Amino acid sequence: MFDSSSWQPRFLATGVGSLPYAQAETALSQIWKALPQAPHWPQLPQLGAESSFVGQYLKVLIETGCIGGFEQPRFQVDAPDWTERMAHFYEYYLHAEAGDPNALAEFGFTPEGGLGFNEFCDVLDQQGTQEALLLKGQLSGPVTLGMQITDPNRKAAYYDDFQRDILVKSLRCHARWQTKRLAQYGLPVLMSIDDPGLYAYGASTHLTLDRTVLIENINEVAEGILAEGGIPGAHVCAGMDWTLLFDSKIRVVNFDAYEYMTSMAVLAEPLERFLQKGGILSWGIVPTSAKAWGESAASLRERLETNIKELTKRGVSEDRLRSQSMLTPSCGTGTLDIELAERIYALLQELSTSYRD
Repeated sequence: MFDSSSWQPRFLATGVGSLPYAQAETALSQIWKALPQAPHWPQLPQLGAESSFVGQYLKVLIETGCIGGFEQPRFQVDAPDWTERMAHFYEYYLHAEAGDPNALAEFGFTPEGGLGFNEFCDVLDQQGTQEALLLKGQLSGPVTLGMQITDPNRKAAYYDDFQRDILVKSLRCHARWQTKRLAQYGLPVLMSIDDPGLYAYGASTHLTLDRTVLIENINEVAEGILAEGGIPGAHVCAGMDWTLLFDSKIRVVNFDAYEYMTSMAVLAEPLERFLQKGGILSWGIVPTSAKAWGESAASLRERLETNIKELTKRGVSEDRLRSQSMLTPSCGTGTLDIELAERIYALLQELSTSYRD
């Protein structure tokens, strides 16, 4: 099993997840060309609700009747047999946790929702891992899902203890299933929990979000990844209290270093402690906006070097930081024009190559 405690990626580049294509083959061609050492499977939101950031992870919840569909997902708590539906879900969960592979597979993707993932695995089956040093997967996080999915009264599911527990356990088992699938190719697997909703912690509009509960939820999903030997990561494309992740079982923290560097710089001391215990800082340094047209690999490297100097000035070990850094776009590219997405991936490839050559 891969030992991530001494892993040093040294500016290895990977993607966040989504791409704006409607064909998995085209998306995979772009990924393998730009990110041959750390390829990821492509999320394809252009294909519809079942392939969306929320819908991809609902298969078992819809099949058990806990949630009523991909288009407007809501917990069916008003159903007369709600208790039986909930019991059906927990039966799958307990069997999956006990090691039943058939039960664990229930937490995977639907054929349409997992098109990018399945074709990624097909490429690995047919062509091997090629230059890859690591394989990267991703799933949506519990806060973001819990804020998007509601009950019949349109109250966010995250605020209900029972609905939140179902979501967290569903994501834990999905993370375990996906990590196990990718681990069969013999490379380290980075599994990122994409949870932009975490930025809301501490905001006046979300005062009821509890730090302890948030970390417990993150850890529960991360433990599913760790159980299969994976590396648990997390991505948030906004400024937030990063100590939530530093104090969790997350090993790779992926942040928008282009727009929200200040949110990381003010936490230099806890960042240093995170790095000291083997944490990895993943810099989302390539902007996922039209600003990418005005950047070059050289200008992005200059920006990154300025950010590194700022952190070292505040007490972060430069050697540790350079050894324990990855590179990504600042967010997914699934909502962008194809030409812009390809520009972003080309910049990322060139930037990473400049550090790793």
